[in-house]
Amino acid sequence: MIKAKLKLLLITIAFCTGAYNCSAQNAENFKKFWKSYTSDSVFQMERTKFPLPLTYYEYDEDNETEITEDIGAEFWLFDNFVDESYKARTEKENDMYIVTKTGIENGIYVRYYFATTDGKWYLVRITDSSN
Repeated sequence: MIKAKLKLLLITIAFCTGAYNCSAQNAENFKKFWKSYTSDSVFQMERTKFPLPLTYYEYDEDNETEITEDIGAEFWLFDNFVDESYKARTEKENDMYIVTKTGIENGIYVRYYFATTDGKWYLVRITDSSN
């Protein structure tokens, strides 16, 4: 009985892992998604998962405190990711794309994490390590 349950568990894990990988492989093209995401405010709202976790850091003389808050859709402002005060770089990490804004002499360092759901890309998390 235990062997049968273990075998069923392993088959389930293998199936779920395979389904997840297939879903990520069948995702829409990220470059096409990104063009729409950075140019269309309605599309950007539709493709941002709310509440959106935002992690940032507060610093005092002796400590660094990590704080995570959820951003609601009512607080979201459109961002076309084009600004002379920073450079944006995109990298693929596992099944995610990460867009990093690095400031030009201003301390900006923000990472935007995009993942797929049902083959579509969504912004799912932001980490702001700016100082």
